Amino acid sequence: MLLKKYRNPEIMYLINRKTAKDICTTIHDHLEKDVPIVEVNPGLCYLTEEILKRESNKVYLYESHRMFQNSLKELQDKYPSQVSFKIADFFRMWKLAFQDKMDQGNRVRELLGELATNDRGRKINIVGAMPGLLFVKHLINTIVFHDTLSLLGKPDLFIILPKHHYEFLTDLTVQHGKCLTVPSLFQIMFNYKILEKVPKAHFLPWRYPINSKKACVIDDNLLYLVKITQKETLPCAPSYLPLLWYFFKARTFSKSTRVIPMLEQWIPGCGVWLITGQDPPDINEDIAPNSNDAPLPHMTIFTEFGDLTLPQKVTIFKRFVSWPEFEHSAFRATVENNLPKFATQIDNDVSNETHLDEVDDSDSESERENVE
Repeated sequence: MLLKKYRNPEIMYLINRKTAKDICTTIHDHLEKDVPIVEVNPGLCYLTEEILKRESNKVYLYESHRMFQNSLKELQDKYPSQVSFKIADFFRMWKLAFQDKMDQGNRVRELLGELATNDRGRKINIVGAMPGLLFVKHLINTIVFHDTLSLLGKPDLFIILPKHHYEFLTDLTVQHGKCLTVPSLFQIMFNYKILEKVPKAHFLPWRYPINSKKACVIDDNLLYLVKITQKETLPCAPSYLPLLWYFFKARTFSKSTRVIPMLEQWIPGCGVWLITGQDPPDINEDIAPNSNDAPLPHMTIFTEFGDLTLPQKVTIFKRFVSWPEFEHSAFRATVENNLPKFATQIDNDVSNETHLDEVDDSDSESERENVE
């Protein structure tokens, strides 16, 4: 199974001891003492062994395939007080969370066991190779919808992922007008940094090149070890995050959508506040922009969302929801009516690992190819 080539493998396994040592050395200074370490799909346990040599943290192993069960059991017998393992697909936690929402089940809590917590600030380190982005989307959705079914706390991710996925999440063009929901929300909510580049050939199964015509030959042979952490301060209060999520939905506010005509569909006459740069009296000071938010350019009725940077779009959102007329607008009800569709879309993503975002109809074919 591992020696076949795949276009979109669901799992990647490290098969080189030197790379395992290099990864462990790199993440050592970033790991906090006494914070649990979760390693996802340890496989041959090369990285696990290096972690256990250097770290005293409790290590929880989640392996998707039973073919590695004997190796995991041997490692647990060798480190009985430090290691525990479970045969389960940790990165598919988002699917369990969805099922729990549908039938009020307990699948996520059973998956996490003693790792489950109601403390949303509890730190946890997650280490592993991730060929897809569904788990990142799950983390975004967990923050947006403040889903208590996550039970993870506040994870720090040390993730090895393909170059094109990292470039999609960190695409700077979303900072300058491009409207893609997932990278926009990711950049708003997370800090990220490349810690190291590791050889792609040291992970099985090998995959077919994504696009050999466009890819850089050198970089295409590497995977990125990335640290991803949730930002200490989110752009708005938790109760407003679902509204922010809908605000960034590409089909709703595409890059060619004119800002003022769109917002006036929800609050008639609000355009004058954007054009003059002023706000009506009695705004909600708790959500309104402050000195830390990006200043807006001069606005006209022709200003499009694509003319704004990502921080400026957040400023527009915060002004919009802070106006006193907002509470009587239909925007909130529209968001709530769209949540069931969102849940259905998450479930549909199972059959399409390459679907990374809801791209609006105005995106060009070349942009669609980059997302795919």
